[in-house]
Amino acid sequence: METLISGAFSFVVFHLATRPRSKINKKLPRAKLKRFELFPRFNVEAKNRIFHFHHWMVLSPIYLFAQTIGKDLGILQSNILQGFMLGGIVQGLMYEDSLKFIHHEREYHKKIKASSYHGFRFLKKIF
Repeated sequence: METLISGAFSFVVFHLATRPRSKINKKLPRAKLKRFELFPRFNVEAKNRIFHFHHWMVLSPIYLFAQTIGKDLGILQSNILQGFMLGGIVQGLMYEDSLKFIHHEREYHKKIKASSYHGFRFLKKIF
């Protein structure tokens, strides 16, 4: 039950914080060092390309680690933390470009201003 509640909470938090047009996203601090943007997005710029690591791409390996090797580490086995990661992964897969990793610089900046969010249409990508 804890996993379900924390997953739903995480889904809402990621939904409100990651959409480029949201008020919360606009208020988040920016952390960028030369060609590396660390927050609120994780990007690396190289040769007119931007490598964008979606939050689901970061959370998925952590979740898999927690399910396999992390059994001895107490905090990774927390139902609340695992629900939070699952909620973030599911929400991240709902974007139109959730499976796109490399972006052209001009296109990426346009995308940030008008990101498409497609609800549960992401299931078509998987199945």
